[in-house]
Amino acid sequence: MALPSNFFSSQSVLVVDDIDTIRSAVKGMLQMLGCKSIAIASNGERALELCQVTEFDFILCDFNLGKGKDGYQLFEELKLRDLMKPSTVFILISAETALQVVHGLVELQPDDYLLKPFSYKILEARLVRALEKRKVLGRVYDCLAIKNYKKALYECGKASQGNPKYSSLIMRLKGEVLLNLKQPQSAFDLYDSVLEFRDFSWAKLGKAISYYHLQDYSKSAKILNELCELPETRIEALNWLSSIYAKRECYSQAKEVLVESVKLSPKNIPRQRALANLSLLEGDWEIAQRCFKTVLDNTRFSVHEHISHHFNYIHCLLDKANCSNELQQAKAFSQSQAVLKSASQRFDKDSFHELEKIVFSRIMIMKKSLKSAAESLHDCNTEVVLHCGRDSGIALAKAWFELGDYEKYDEIIALLEMPEDDNSIEAMSDLLLLKTVQKDNKDKVSKLLALNDQGIKLFKSGLYPASSSVFMEAHDIMPNNVQLALNLGQSLLKGWPANEPFTRKKRLAKHCIIVIEANQLDELATKRYRAIEQALKAV
Repeated sequence: MALPSNFFSSQSVLVVDDIDTIRSAVKGMLQMLGCKSIAIASNGERALELCQVTEFDFILCDFNLGKGKDGYQLFEELKLRDLMKPSTVFILISAETALQVVHGLVELQPDDYLLKPFSYKILEARLVRALEKRKVLGRVYDCLAIKNYKKALYECGKASQGNPKYSSLIMRLKGEVLLNLKQPQSAFDLYDSVLEFRDFSWAKLGKAISYYHLQDYSKSAKILNELCELPETRIEALNWLSSIYAKRECYSQAKEVLVESVKLSPKNIPRQRALANLSLLEGDWEIAQRCFKTVLDNTRFSVHEHISHHFNYIHCLLDKANCSNELQQAKAFSQSQAVLKSASQRFDKDSFHELEKIVFSRIMIMKKSLKSAAESLHDCNTEVVLHCGRDSGIALAKAWFELGDYEKYDEIIALLEMPEDDNSIEAMSDLLLLKTVQKDNKDKVSKLLALNDQGIKLFKSGLYPASSSVFMEAHDIMPNNVQLALNLGQSLLKGWPANEPFTRKKRLAKHCIIVIEANQLDELATKRYRAIEQALKAV
C-alpha cells in the first residue's frame, strides 16, 4: 500500500509506555517517519485522559505498563467507552515472543502486535500494514462495532473480492461471525474448506468450536486435545475442553483443565471465575480464594472492576473460616477488614455500606453474636444489594440461611436473576453453583423439618431423651433456627440421652439462649421461652 510522502505528518499518534527511554525512542522513530503530532503517556490513566480530548489516528501501547492498567486493559476500556474512533489503529508492543491464537472477533483485538526490539523501518511497515488491513476490513469492523453480524457477513463477502492477500484473515473473521449468528454448520463447512488447502491452527480451533456448538463433543474434544499440544492454541483449547467436561457434568475434570488454563493465562477473568465456582462446589477453598484474589487484583485498574469482586473474595475467606478453628477465623476476619478498607475508598458509599452489613453479620454469626448479626441483616437494604449483582444477592441469602431463617433465604433467592447458559464455562459454572447450593439448602431444610416433626412427636409421647437426640441432629443442620432452639431447649430440660456428656448439654443450652434472645419472638414463642428461661440458664 503506497502512502503519500507526507502522510504521517497529518496523523496524530499516542505513545503509551511506563519507561521514559522507550517512550523517547518510539517518539524518535515516529519523528523519522514524519509524524508531528505525538502525545505521550506513562500509564493507562493518563492515556485515557488524553483520549478523552483527542481522537488519535494511531495508538502505540506497551503491554506491561507497570502499576495500574496493562496495555490490553487500556485497549478494552478505550473500546467500551468509545474513546477511539473506528479508524484508529491500536498496536500493542510486547516483549513476549509466543502470541496466542485467540478465538474472538478481530475487531475485539488490537490491530497488530509489535515485538521488541524493533527499528523505525519495522515500525513503518507495521503501521502501513495495519492501515491497509483497516482499509480492506473497515466496513466489516463498523458492522461488528454495532453487533450487526448479518451485515458483517455481507461485508466479509465484499472484502474478499480483489483482496487475496487478506483471504485468510477474512475467512477467519467470517467463521467467527457465522458462530455469532448461531450457524455452526455453516462455520464448520467454512473451516473444513480452509483446512483442505492449508493446516491453519485457527481453522482447526474453529472446527473444534463448531463441533462443540453442534453438540458433537467427542469430535470436538479429539481436535482440542491435539491443539493442546501446540503452544499457540493451548490456552484456547484448554478453555473449550473445560466447557465440554462441564457439559458432560464431569466437573472435577473441568476444574483440572481450568487450573492449567489459568496458570497460562492468569488475567482471563471469566475463567478465573469459573474455576472459583467449581472449586467452591468441591469445598476447595484454597483454589477458590486464589481465583477470587486474582480477579480482584487484575480488575482493580480496568473497566471490569466491580464492587462484587472485593466482596466475593471476602465471602470466600469467610466460607473457609466457617470450617476453621478460632485462630484461622481471626486471621480471615483481619483479612476481610483489609479488603473492606480498600473497597470503601473505591465505590459508591451506599452500595458499599449495604454489602458491608452482610459481611458484618456473617462475622457476628461465627462469633455467636447473633443479636448483632440479626440487627445488621434486618437493617440491610435488599434492593441496593440486588442492584450490586447476583453474587451480592446470593451472599445476602446465605447470611440469612446461616442465621437460621430459611424463609428469608427463599425470599431473597426468588428475587435473583438466574444466569443465562450461553455455553461459556463461566455461565455454566455460575448456573451450576447456584442450582447446587439451592438444592443442598432445600435438602437441609426438608431434613430439618422432618427431624423437627419427629422430635415433637417423641416429646409429646414423653420420650424426652429420644426427642433431645433428634432435635440435636436437627441442630447440627441449622444451629441458629429459633423454632428449633425453643424445641431443643424445652426437650433437653425434660430428658437428656444417657450416652451424651453433660458438657454438651451445657453448651447447647447456652446456644439455645443466644439464638432465642437474638430474635423477635411472637406471643406464643415468648410465653414458651418464659416458661423455660430460668431452668435453661441454670443448666
